[in-house]
Amino acid sequence: MGASPWSEVEAIVEDTLAHGACAGMAVSVRSLRGELFLLERGHAEVCPRRRAVRSGQVFDVASLTKVLATASICGVLVDRGELDLDAPLSELLDGAPPAVTPRLCLSHASGWPAWRRLFDLAEAESMPWGTASTRNHLLRTCWTTPLEAQPGERHRYSDIGMMALGAYLERLTRQRLDLLWHRLVGAPSGIDLRWGWPGAAATEHCPLRGRVVVGEVHDLNAAVLGGIAAHAGLFGSASSVAALGVEALRGLGGDGLISPATTRAFWTHQGPGSHHLGWDGITPGGSSAGDRWPLDGVGHLGFTGCSLWLAPRQGISVAVLSNRVHPVVEGGSVPGAPLHPRYRRFKAMRPAVHNAVVGALTQLGQWSS
Repeated sequence: MGASPWSEVEAIVEDTLAHGACAGMAVSVRSLRGELFLLERGHAEVCPRRRAVRSGQVFDVASLTKVLATASICGVLVDRGELDLDAPLSELLDGAPPAVTPRLCLSHASGWPAWRRLFDLAEAESMPWGTASTRNHLLRTCWTTPLEAQPGERHRYSDIGMMALGAYLERLTRQRLDLLWHRLVGAPSGIDLRWGWPGAAATEHCPLRGRVVVGEVHDLNAAVLGGIAAHAGLFGSASSVAALGVEALRGLGGDGLISPATTRAFWTHQGPGSHHLGWDGITPGGSSAGDRWPLDGVGHLGFTGCSLWLAPRQGISVAVLSNRVHPVVEGGSVPGAPLHPRYRRFKAMRPAVHNAVVGALTQLGQWSS
């Protein structure tokens, strides 16, 4: 009996775990017809106790929230005629820059800075984390943050822009983001993603919280907002994340949550950088999806060690989830800083896995160039 078509994927994952680049990992490959491959290996937690990755292991998917939640919500609202992507946020958010729109936030061209330590503001003013009053105060602080560039002029990946967009969506619909997501995306799709999940794979031993974080969002700005934010907060298994990717792919055929016209518009919009609307595109020669992934592919990364990449023409969705920030963050947080060897190995794994997935799908006759 010959080797499995998936043996190379399995070997890359096992090597990554053996060298300690992350504690645990899950890979799901799905087509429009169902799941073709699932691998779940390693440890969900190594300290303060050891806990193996289990079947259906849930991970904190971090910035995949931007596409699985925020972009998905926007697409549904656009189809319903309830969201104008070119309306100024200032129409609903008093004090927001008048030229910033949902389109610019989704394409990371708002002009806002990448990040702001909202959690430090909460600590300095003794605001309790997660309350409605704290959430409202910090979101207002977010959308009144001064711009660094004129809207539309430059590309800068911005959590601030995404959080401001989330606040706008909540004002527009008069519904909190998690409830809005469940109504428009979660319930109609039947896919189980949640905002916080007890028993999820552990992330960092957080210096501010003084403990290993389990089941609560790793991102501190999302945590101080109660774990519900437009830039981070969702949890799910590799199978569920890949399944929502397939739901997005179904939009091209007219049987998804979002119409073909809106799906194409979100995936082909050209801003000043690599991002379309919410979704990132393929950077030739430098994509985490590898050099065999089609140039019309779309996807996103998550800081905790997660990714989702879609191949629209091939109808393929690949979710790679891990807890690479457990128990400590080693690299990847400061642009231009030297990369820790552990993180370098993890970065090399991502394109290697996707190249191997394409090889397996080609061997199985499930991939067309």
